[in-house]
Amino acid sequence: MNTGIFLFSNDLRIQDNRALFEAARQCQRLILLYVIDERQNNHEQYQCKAVGQHRQAFIAQALTDLAQQVLLLDQHLVIQKGATSEVLKHLVTVYDVDAIYYSATGDHRQQQLFAHYQQQITPIRIGAGKADVNWQGIWQHTLFEQAQLPFALDDIPTTFSKFRRQLEKQVPAIAKPQQLTSLPPSPELLAFDLGSDAALAALLNPDTTSFFDGGSHAGELQLAIYFQSELAQHYKETRNALDDWSSSTKFSPWLAAGCLSPRQVYWALKKHELQQGENESTYWIFFELLWRDYFHWLAQKIGAHLYAFTGMHDHKPLTSFHGERFVKWQLGLTPYPLVNAIMHQLNDTGYISNRARQITASCLVNELSLDWRYGAAYFQQQLIDYDAVVNWGNWQYIAGVGADPRGGRHFNLQKQQQLFDSNNEYIAKWHGEQLAEPIDSVDIVDWPIAK
Repeated sequence: MNTGIFLFSNDLRIQDNRALFEAARQCQRLILLYVIDERQNNHEQYQCKAVGQHRQAFIAQALTDLAQQVLLLDQHLVIQKGATSEVLKHLVTVYDVDAIYYSATGDHRQQQLFAHYQQQITPIRIGAGKADVNWQGIWQHTLFEQAQLPFALDDIPTTFSKFRRQLEKQVPAIAKPQQLTSLPPSPELLAFDLGSDAALAALLNPDTTSFFDGGSHAGELQLAIYFQSELAQHYKETRNALDDWSSSTKFSPWLAAGCLSPRQVYWALKKHELQQGENESTYWIFFELLWRDYFHWLAQKIGAHLYAFTGMHDHKPLTSFHGERFVKWQLGLTPYPLVNAIMHQLNDTGYISNRARQITASCLVNELSLDWRYGAAYFQQQLIDYDAVVNWGNWQYIAGVGADPRGGRHFNLQKQQQLFDSNNEYIAKWHGEQLAEPIDSVDIVDWPIAK
């Protein structure tokens, strides 16, 4: 009797979860597993944690929702706290697991983690005289399958415009979301091995509040509310607003955590267009989904270059690291009121608009002349809707080492304020007032600057 593990990660949903469907189809017994790996979550790089409090709270809510959903299918979500490789080794040994399923990704770091897990587990099975575990990584983070793309993976265009133009010559068919109605049972005696409630409680922080609720139910509700309204009909005109809930779709937190699939969003959009009509704004929502797809495919192509200072073109930006400037940017204590307001909103809520992200990223790279990777890492820590390939891809774009044909973007901060906060409402709301102190009190090697 074969037993499998489905290892949840950024795919915290039951419906339209193709990797879970495959596990359910192939296994007679199935363990549904999520690991809270504090070594990974608290790992610091560029002076930032991998997971901050806002995303941690969102994930905890999403796991609670997921656990309730699997109960309705007579299953149980096992939530374990510890090193993922150790949890997997324990379950593989105790329950004679012969297959592990997960969602494949273009993120090089995630690929390295799964390779590490496999290296840890293979000797256990072979040493016990058994066949190696069958690892099945199933791609499902994009609208399209690789086989549907009009180019080979190595030939993915280096700009989004070329990618979009080739795809739109003949848009491949996008499969409709799959509905899961049953799951194989878990192994007998699994209940004694749980401790899921205690592990989940460790993620919850009563002091963290957010206007996003984690979980696929909340994501599906936002999907329904948004497309039942007329907001999508005006999306292109409103999407650049700095601080207005209704100005954009707000699907990104649920997409990033996998509470919604891109196909669910696409088909909800198609239903809206049938009911209320197609226009440039509804197309622009599809356009944004294509951007997201592009970053996922591009990451698959460029591998470790996604995280490299020189980016995908091996081009060194004329920036460095200045510790005091980075801290002041993080805290919203720069000479730029709009940037300060943006950073205060990010720190307080875990969310800022796309336009706000571009403005503050441009400031870090251009006005402050800082290494873009520090900004990307801080966004990783702070954002509720952090998606590795989208975040790092966008930062490369701003820094001039990514998919921008113009070699980077420099936003005029004064012009941006005139365009998007001419009456200073946003700056006042998020306390972005200009400070009298200069940006530097020490030089780049921490020597005091004479006043």
